[in-house]
Amino acid sequence: MASHSIRPFVLAAVLGAGLLAACDNAGSDLGVTVESNGAVAVLVYLDRDGSRTATALDTVYRNARVALLLRGGRDTIQARTTDANGVVRFPDVALGQYRIIVDSASVGDSIKVQDVDSAAGFHVTIGDTVPIVARLGYPEVSIRQARTMQLGRRVFIRGVILAGVQSFRDTTSHITDSSGFLRLTRVSLRAGLTGNSPGDSVSVLGVTSARLGLPTLDNANVARFGTRPAPIPIAIGTGTAATASNGTLDAALIQVTGAIISDTSTIAPDFRVQASDGSGSIEVILDGNINFVRSNFRPNRSMNVRGVLVPDGQGKWQLKPRDLGDVIFN
Repeated sequence: MASHSIRPFVLAAVLGAGLLAACDNAGSDLGVTVESNGAVAVLVYLDRDGSRTATALDTVYRNARVALLLRGGRDTIQARTTDANGVVRFPDVALGQYRIIVDSASVGDSIKVQDVDSAAGFHVTIGDTVPIVARLGYPEVSIRQARTMQLGRRVFIRGVILAGVQSFRDTTSHITDSSGFLRLTRVSLRAGLTGNSPGDSVSVLGVTSARLGLPTLDNANVARFGTRPAPIPIAIGTGTAATASNGTLDAALIQVTGAIISDTSTIAPDFRVQASDGSGSIEVILDGNINFVRSNFRPNRSMNVRGVLVPDGQGKWQLKPRDLGDVIFN
């Protein structure tokens, strides 16, 4: 793999005519007439941010084996490996219909060939220099799939942020997609982001892992592609929240109403509040990162609380508000 960054103008620069110098006539012994009528250049890059387009966060990929084939055929006309710029050049290509494939065995087990411009084939005519882009990437999976995968697998997930990494001192974040919810651990942010907010549309590259007995995506590297309205929490009782609805709401954003405070204590630097709406007690953890006025949390006081569910490691879940606005006293 090379370390050169992909920029929006890179394709034109890399595939320019100056780089398409004459090479040997590989493939001339396979029964294809070589007439120096056209050329093909292929750029192979690793989609590091999961955007599915070339961005400044991506890198070119060298030593990938690329083959030129006749469209509709299986015989290789020419095959070469990408150079330090992630480029393969096929000069002196005879007129005709072709396609490009990237050998998946040449890019390793953890990286997949995600897309090649020429999947449907392309036509070489006189004087053509046909530019082709091939995108590599880590496997893209749903949250449901990530939660059940073998530990240690590097994957991409895409979804919407429920809780920003700046909310909690343990560098965690929470994400959802249509299949479920997941905690992100040891989070880092791409492209100079200083925080991620509920509603951010993101892709996350990380390693399937577990913390406190529940699935996580560790070393989570988050890239933001857009914003949406803040997610709506799931309304449940305190008893259901304490079990995360038998685990099905692990890492979810929820809301409880009319929870009566029964006890409080400091677990430095955080603050613990025990509360119940009559259906069962739940522990609300006020993270030390958030400047709650702790004296407001008095026994017998009623409150409505939004937040994400986090396992306590003992078979129960805690409710963690994300900011001051997540707690409203009645």
